[in-house]
Amino acid sequence: MKHLFEWIEKRQHAIKTWMIPILAMLVASVYLLVYATGGIKFVYSHSMYLPILIAGFVFGIKGGIVTALVGGLALGPFMPIEVATGEQQLAINWLYRSGFFLLFGILSGLAADSATSYITHLQWLSLHDSSTELPNRKALLDRLTPNSLLIVISLENVMELKSTLGFSVIDEAVRQLAARFLKMDMGKAIFRIETRQLAVLLFLKDTEDKDVALRTLISASREPILYNGISIHVDSRMGVTEIGENVFEPPERYLQEAEAALTIAEEKLQDSFPYSPEIMAATTENLVTLGELKKAIEHCELSLHYQPKVRIADGMVCGAEALMRWTHPTRGNIPPGMFIPRAEQSTLIQLITEFALKQAMEQIVVWERYGIRIPIAVNISTRNLLQPDFSDFIAKLIDQYGIRAELLELEVTEGSLMVDIEQTVAEMMKLAGLKIIMSVDDFGTGYSSLQYLHKLPISFIKIDQSFVSRSPADRGAAGILEVAVDLAHKIGIKAIAEGVEDEKVYTFLHSIGCDMAQGYAITHPLAPDAFKSWYERCNGVYMCSES
Repeated sequence: MKHLFEWIEKRQHAIKTWMIPILAMLVASVYLLVYATGGIKFVYSHSMYLPILIAGFVFGIKGGIVTALVGGLALGPFMPIEVATGEQQLAINWLYRSGFFLLFGILSGLAADSATSYITHLQWLSLHDSSTELPNRKALLDRLTPNSLLIVISLENVMELKSTLGFSVIDEAVRQLAARFLKMDMGKAIFRIETRQLAVLLFLKDTEDKDVALRTLISASREPILYNGISIHVDSRMGVTEIGENVFEPPERYLQEAEAALTIAEEKLQDSFPYSPEIMAATTENLVTLGELKKAIEHCELSLHYQPKVRIADGMVCGAEALMRWTHPTRGNIPPGMFIPRAEQSTLIQLITEFALKQAMEQIVVWERYGIRIPIAVNISTRNLLQPDFSDFIAKLIDQYGIRAELLELEVTEGSLMVDIEQTVAEMMKLAGLKIIMSVDDFGTGYSSLQYLHKLPISFIKIDQSFVSRSPADRGAAGILEVAVDLAHKIGIKAIAEGVEDEKVYTFLHSIGCDMAQGYAITHPLAPDAFKSWYERCNGVYMCSES
C-alpha cells in the first residue's frame, strides 16, 4: 500500500491529465447508454454515479462538483423520459437528480480531500519535528549534498533545565537557537535530529568562510535564551564533518561522523571538534572493548597486579596498590588506559570495582598466611560512592572474607570528588567509620578540592606522577611537591609520591620529608606470586642505593 501511494504521488500530474478525457468519455458513454436503452425512465441513469465518484476521488471536491453538474445536465434537459415517444422531463425531475449527483460529487470529493490532507500531514510529520516544526533527521539525510559542512549541536545541560523548568524549556531552547541560526547571513538549513540535538547544514565552498560560519554559530549558541521572561544559559557542544565533492558513503555515515566528533567535543569539553577517521576507529575499538569487558570478568581474563608502597624514611613496605590487568585471548594484554576510563563512564565500573575488591580481599587473606600484613589499595570511582549502600556492600565483603578493615585502602581520584561532594563526603565518612583507609589519588590535578580537603576522612594524598617524574630538575614541579607534602603534614595526613621512576627522585622525596613512594624505581607492578617472592627476597624493606 505504501508503494502504491508513493507511485500515485509521483505520477499525480500525469494521472489527472489523463483522467480529464477519460471522465469526458465516461460521461458521454453514460449519456449514450441511457439514450440507447430508451431514455431516463429506465435504471441506466444511475451509471452516472461512476464518473462522478471517480472525479471526486481524483480531483477532489471541485472535480466532483464539476462532473456532477455536467452529468446532471447531460441527463437533464437533453435526455427525454422515453426516446420512442420523445416525451421530455419536467425541470423538477432533472434538477432533483442533479442535486443527488452534486451531493455524491461533494461527498466523494470531500472524502478524497480529507484523505489527501491527512496523507500530506503524515508526510510532513515524517520530515519534521512536530514541537518546533523544524525539519527532522530524515529530512537532513535527504538534504545531504556534496561540498557541504555538517554540524551537529548538542544541548549539554538538558537534565538541569528539565528538572528546574519542565520539559517545554528544551523545545523553546531549540526553537530559539534555530531561529537565531537562520537569521545569520550564510547558506544553511537547520534540522532537529534528536530531542536535544540540532544539525546545521552549511553550503559554503570556501574553507575560510566555513571557519567564520563555525565561529559565528559558536558565538550565537552562547547567547542566553529567554523563557517565561527569564534569561537562561544553555551549554552546547558541536561535532563537525565535511562532505566532500565526491559522495560515496550513504548519508547516515556523515551524520554518524558528526556525532562521533560531537562525542569527543563533549569528552574534551571543547566548543567544537572536527571529525577525522581516527575518531571512528577509536570509538569502534572502545565499544568493542567495553562489549567484551563483562565476558572478560566472567572468563577470568582480568587479574590484579600489585605495586608496593614504601615508607621513604626506612624503606619499609607498608602497602600495595592493586592495578587491573586484562589478558585478552586474541588481542593479548590490553592496557588499563584503554578500558578503565571508558568503563568509569558506564555501569560496567560497578562490576569492575566488585571484581577488584573481591580479588584484593582474597589476596589479603592469602598473604596473611605468609606473614605479609600490608594494606592493599583499590581504586574506586565516584560512581561507586554515589551508588546506594556502597559502604554496606563493602562491610558485607569484609565480613565475608574475614579480613581486618584496616588492611583495605580505597583510593578516589581528586577530580572525581567534585561530581557530588556532599554525597561523596558522607559515603567516605561511613567507610572511614568501618576503619577502612581512605586516600585521594592524583592529587594536584584538580582545582577545587582544597576547600573540601579538610572535610575528607582521608589518611593519605597521592601526589600525581606528572609532578613527581619532573622533579627535582623542574623547579616548578619540585616546588609543587614540597608544598603538597607540607600541606598534607599540616592537616595531619601523609603524602605518597606515585610514579617514582629513578633513585634521584626517591632521594629528593626523602629530602623534602615525603612519607611514601611508589613507582618503577622500587619495582614494576607484580603478579601475586611474584610480589610475594619480591617481598620475601627483600624481607619487606626496600633499600635505595642513594640513601
